Amino acid sequence: MRKKFKPWLSSSPKHKAALDMLSDDLEVFDHVPYRFDNKAQFANFLAGAVEGVASMSFGFRQPSCRVFNDTTGIVNAYDTFTGVTKDGKVQTIHGRTTLVFVKQGGQWKIVSAHFSPLPHAS
Repeated sequence: MRKKFKPWLSSSPKHKAALDMLSDDLEVFDHVPYRFDNKAQFANFLAGAVEGVASMSFGFRQPSCRVFNDTTGIVNAYDTFTGVTKDGKVQTIHGRTTLVFVKQGGQWKIVSAHFSPLPHAS
């Protein structure tokens, strides 16, 4: 099951493989107070978000992967993003991710995604 989703689980927002797995009819809820209603909107947001980043890593841990009727898959996981800005500042964000995959034209595509930040420890 995880093999089907490995390209997304092991890629970062700058990698074409991650964007190629997004459906054109994508819906995304992210850390911002508005929804993205298609792939182009979300890709533009990602491009702007990483514009000032010199290097970054993004990864999942404890993924739960389930497939229903060989056409729909759901992945839930904890995520970590670490970015280093061009002026050397490091930012790490921990969160939760839900990805809904649907088989479209024989390929797995993400049709819905929800990213939420975990609260900071005090």
